[in-house]
Amino acid sequence: MLTITKTILSADEIFASMTSKEHPESQHSCIEEQSHAKKMEALGALAGGMAHDMNNILASIMAVASAMDAEMPPDHPYADDVKDILNACKRGSKLTRGLLSFARRHRVNFADVQANDIVKEVETILTRTISKGISIQTKLDENLKHINADPDQLNQVLMNICLNAVDAMGNHGIITIETKNITLSSSEVWPMAECTSCDFVQISINDTGPGIPRDIQEKVFEPFFSTKPKGKGTGLGLAMAYGTIKKHKGTIKIDNAYLAGTSFVIQIPITTGFQHAIPGASDGKFEFSDMHSGTILLIDDEDLFRISAKRILEKLGYQVLCAQNGLEAVELFSHMYDDIDIVVLDMIMPVMGGRETFFKLREIRSSVPVLIASGFTEEDNIKDILSQGSVGFIGKPFDLQSLSQALPPVPRMVQS
Repeated sequence: MLTITKTILSADEIFASMTSKEHPESQHSCIEEQSHAKKMEALGALAGGMAHDMNNILASIMAVASAMDAEMPPDHPYADDVKDILNACKRGSKLTRGLLSFARRHRVNFADVQANDIVKEVETILTRTISKGISIQTKLDENLKHINADPDQLNQVLMNICLNAVDAMGNHGIITIETKNITLSSSEVWPMAECTSCDFVQISINDTGPGIPRDIQEKVFEPFFSTKPKGKGTGLGLAMAYGTIKKHKGTIKIDNAYLAGTSFVIQIPITTGFQHAIPGASDGKFEFSDMHSGTILLIDDEDLFRISAKRILEKLGYQVLCAQNGLEAVELFSHMYDDIDIVVLDMIMPVMGGRETFFKLREIRSSVPVLIASGFTEEDNIKDILSQGSVGFIGKPFDLQSLSQALPPVPRMVQS
C-alpha cells in the first residue's frame, strides 16, 4: 500500500527551495542573513533585559537622590555630592537608552520624514564641529521619497556613523553622504523579515578611512564591541543604530564592494501614509504651583523605587497610595476609585502587568488619568494605551522636576 504524505510548505520554505535550485548563491546569502538576524535578536533580548534591570536600579537611586536634593539647602555639605549622584544616574540612563534602542524597546516617535533634511542637519553640525581637514560632501536625490521615521533617532544614527568615520580618519579625509530611491527585487527584500515593501530610501555614508576588516564586520553592531582604545567609546553607537533602523523596518549593513574606506548603507521603506508622532509626557506642558493636592495610586513592583517615588510625590504635596503589582492595585482601586485622582503605572510587573492593569482600572472608572512610568517599553504595547486615554509616558529613571512636569493637574470631580 502506498502512503501519500501531504506536505505544506511555508512561504519561506518555498522561497528557499526556489532559490536553492535557481540561485544557490542566493540561498547561501539568505541563510547567512537569517543566522545573523537570529544572533542579533538574541543579543537584543539580552540587552533589553539588562536595560530593564539597570533602569530599575537607576530609577531607585535617582528617586532617593532627587528627594534629598529637594530637601537640602544649597549650602548643605552633601549638596554637591547629591548632585553628582543625579548626574551619574543621568549618564547611566543614556547607556540604558542605548541598550533599549539596540533591543528595539525604546519608544520611537514616527512622523513623515524627508531624509534629505536630516542629512543637511547632520552636515551643518559636523561642518561646525569636526576638524577642518575633513570634508563633508553630500549627494542628495532631489526627488527623494518620504519615509516613516523618528527624525531625532535617525539623526543620531547618522551622527554616530559619521563621528566613527571622523575618529577613523583622524584629521584628514572625506565623508560622503548620499541619498537615493531604490527598488529591490523580492529575493533582496526576503531576508528583511519585517518588511513587505520593495521600495526604499537608501542612505549611504562613505569615508576614506582605513576600512573595517572583514573578520570583525559582523561584530560592529553588537553592544559593547568597539575597536577604539579603552575609555574612548562605549561600543553602543552602532548597536543603537542597528536597533533603531530595525525598528524602522529597514536594514543597515557595511558595503563590502566599497574599497576606498568604509561604507555604511541604510535602507528604510518609503512611507505609505502620514503618521503622527505618538503623544507622550512632553507633548502637554503646564505650570504647577509649589504644592499640589490630590491622591495618587503608585503601582510598581520595585520596593526601593516605590518607597523613594512615594517620598518625591509627597514632597510635591500629594497623598500617595502604593501597590506592588497590578492585581493588588485593581483590588485597591475597586474600593477607592472615587478617592484616587491620578494613577502612576509601571509596565513590567509580576502577577499582573501594566497593560492588563491599565484596562482593568479603566473598566472600573474610565476617566481616571493614568501616567505610564517605565524604563522598558515595547512600542506596540504602549501605543494603544496612550491612544486609549493615558495622560502620557515618562521614562525611568526620572527626577522630581521631570515627574512634576509629567503629572497632569488633578481633575475636578463633577457630581452627577
